[in-house]
Amino acid sequence: INTDEGTGMVHVATSAGAEDFKLGKKFDLPVIKIVEDDASYMKNLGFLSGQNAKKHPEVILDFLKKLDDEGKHFFFKIERYTHRYPACWRCKTELIWKVADEWYISMDKPAKILNSRNKPEMSIEDWNKEDSQVKSVPDTRTLRERMKDVASRINWIPGFGLDREMDWLTNMHDWLISKKNRYWGLALPIWECKKCHLFEIIGSKEELKERAVAGWGEFEGKSPHKPQIDGIKIKCRNCGAAIERIEPVGNPWLDAGVVSFSTISSDNKSAGFIPSKEKPLYLKDREEWLKWFPADFITESFPGQFKNWFYSLIAMSTVLEDVNPYKTVLGFGTLLAEDGRPMHKSWGNSIEFNEGADKIGADVMRWIFARANPAENMLFGYKVADEVRRRFHLKLWNVYNFFVTYANLDKWTPGIYRKPGRTSNVLDEWILTRLNQMVNVVTDSLEKFDAAGASLEIEKFVDDLSLWYIRRSRDRVGPAKESDKDAKAFYSTTYYALYTLGKILAPFMPYFSEAVYTNLTHELSVHLADWPKEMPAISDDEKKLIVEMEKVREIVEKVHAKRKELGIPVRQPLAKLVVKNYKLQNLKIEKVFLDEINVKEVSFVEGKEGLSIDLDEKITPELKEESDVRDLIRKIQEERKRLNLNLTQKVDVVIEKIPASNKLVQWMLKKAQISHLKEGVFMVKKAS
Repeated sequence: INTDEGTGMVHVATSAGAEDFKLGKKFDLPVIKIVEDDASYMKNLGFLSGQNAKKHPEVILDFLKKLDDEGKHFFFKIERYTHRYPACWRCKTELIWKVADEWYISMDKPAKILNSRNKPEMSIEDWNKEDSQVKSVPDTRTLRERMKDVASRINWIPGFGLDREMDWLTNMHDWLISKKNRYWGLALPIWECKKCHLFEIIGSKEELKERAVAGWGEFEGKSPHKPQIDGIKIKCRNCGAAIERIEPVGNPWLDAGVVSFSTISSDNKSAGFIPSKEKPLYLKDREEWLKWFPADFITESFPGQFKNWFYSLIAMSTVLEDVNPYKTVLGFGTLLAEDGRPMHKSWGNSIEFNEGADKIGADVMRWIFARANPAENMLFGYKVADEVRRRFHLKLWNVYNFFVTYANLDKWTPGIYRKPGRTSNVLDEWILTRLNQMVNVVTDSLEKFDAAGASLEIEKFVDDLSLWYIRRSRDRVGPAKESDKDAKAFYSTTYYALYTLGKILAPFMPYFSEAVYTNLTHELSVHLADWPKEMPAISDDEKKLIVEMEKVREIVEKVHAKRKELGIPVRQPLAKLVVKNYKLQNLKIEKVFLDEINVKEVSFVEGKEGLSIDLDEKITPELKEESDVRDLIRKIQEERKRLNLNLTQKVDVVIEKIPASNKLVQWMLKKAQISHLKEGVFMVKKAS
C-alpha cells in the first residue's frame, strides 16, 4: 500500500491476513471468521455461502458491480496487481490465510515460579545438588528472557549460530504448539468441558488412568497418540460432565524438544507407554539421569533448526530445569546438488542415499561430509565424489598398495614393535615428525568438534606421504634398491604411518580403515583399537626440519615450472642450479632435493630480491647420454608391463646403441632388471 496508487482507503480483513490481523489487535477491531478450512464461505453469509473463496474469487467483484448498477456506488475500478502469493510447497496449490483458534505458549508473560536452578552464575556442581541444599530464588523473568540466558551458555559451532538463535528468540511470536485437522499425531493432553468451558491438563499416564470414566480399557497398552487416546473421557472437576480431549494434535517439535527428559529409561528403551514399561530416568532416578544431562553434543543442519529442534530443546530444558540441554551444537549448511540448486526429483538432480552409497561408496560420501565447511552450503553429486576420490582416496590407496607390493616382494614383516627405531634417512625423520604433528592436530580438532579441520589436516599429511615421501623413496625398495638397511627403515616407517593413519581414519572412513588396519595387523578390528596416544611435542629441530622441507618443495615447484617454460623435461639432467636468498641448513635434504629436480649441483647465494632460481640450461653430451638412458629405461619398463612381468623377473634387451659410460650401463641393468643387453633393433623379451 502506498500513496501513488489506489483509492487511499485501506480494507482491513482481520481474519484473512497476517498484517490485517496485527492491525486488528492494535486497534481492537473485531475478528470475524468467514471461511472454512477448505476455503468455502461459512453459512449465513447470504450470496457468499456455498461459494469457495479460491475457486470463485470473482463473486465479491460481481456483487460490487451489481450494487453499482443499482445506483449504490461502492465500485470504482478493477486493476491487475502482481504480488507474491503463498502456495503449497508440494503440490503448488494456492493457499489462503485464515484465523483459527490454536494453542500457544506465551513468550512474554512474567513467570510465576520458584526455581532453585535458575541463577545464570550457578555452577554445574551447585546445580547438581539437591533442592534443599540450594537456596530457592524467585524468577519472574519471561520465558523469552530465560531461554536467551540458557542459549548463551551453549557452545555454538559455527559461532554465528548463537547470533541466529538470539535473533529468533528476540523476534519470534508466541510459540504455536497445536495443529488442527490431523488424523494422527502427538496428543495434546488437554481435555475441554463443553458445558462449563473448563480446560484440564493431564500430567501422566497414571493420572489419566485414575481420572478416566470411559475408554481406558480400549486404550491401555497403546501409544498416547491421536486417534488411540481420543476415546478416553474424564470427569470435569467443575460440573462433573464426561469431557473429551481437544481436537488438535501437538506440534512435533514439542516431542522433539523433550527428548532430554523422556527418552532414557533404566531398560535403555524409549520411555513412555510402549515399548518400554519403565518410567523415564528423569521421573524415576534423577541421580542416574544427571549422568546423561546435559548432552555433550548435538548436530543438525542449521537452516530451520534455530526455530525448530535447537529451539525446542532449549525451551523444554528452560521450563523444566533452567539449564542448557546440550553443551555444544554443531550446525551445518544445506546439502545442494552439484549444480548449486536444491535437489528435486522433478529437476533430475536428486540422489537417493542408497543409490549414492552404491555408486559413490559410503567412505567417499562420509569424507565429503566430514571435510565440508559447516558454515557453508555443501555441493553433492557424482562429479564432486569423483574429484574427492581422485584427490584423496586414490592417493591413499596407492600409498598402501605400493607399500604392500614391495614389502611382500622383499618378504618384510613388522615384528612385534609397531613404532620404527632410529633412522638415518631424513625422509623417514620428516614423515614421522609430520605424522606426530598430524595426530596432535587431528586429536585437538576433533576434541573441538572440528571435523573439517581434522579432515583437511589428514589430507595434507596424505599429500606429504604420497607426493613427497613415497615419491622420493621409490628407489629405496624393490630389486633396484641400494641398501637392505635403508629399505627396512622405509618399510618400518611406512608401516607405522599406515598403522596410525588407519586408527585416525576410523571415525571418518570405517570401511577403508578396517581393511587397511586388519590386513596390516591381523587384529580383529580397528574399531576395537585405542585412539593414538598424544604424540610428544615437536622439538625445535623437528620444526626446523618441517619448515625446511616445505621450503625445498617450494623451490622444487619453481624448478619444475622453469623446466616447463624452457621445454626441458625432468628426465633430462642439468648441471647446476643457483638458489638466491635461501640457504639450505640440513645437508641431508640436499640429495633428496637434487634427485627430485635432476640437477647435479646446487649453490645458495644472496640476492637483491626474494627467493628466486637460475637454472643452467646447457646440455653437455654426457648429460644428453644420461637423459637417453633414462628414456630407454622408461621404454623398457613399458614393455615389461605389456609382457605382464612381475617386478623381479629379468628381461633380455636389444637397443640401438649401448651407452659409452659403464656406470650408466650398470645403472640401467639394475633399474630395468636386465639379464642380457646387446645392440640391434629395439626389443624386450622375458629372459631365457
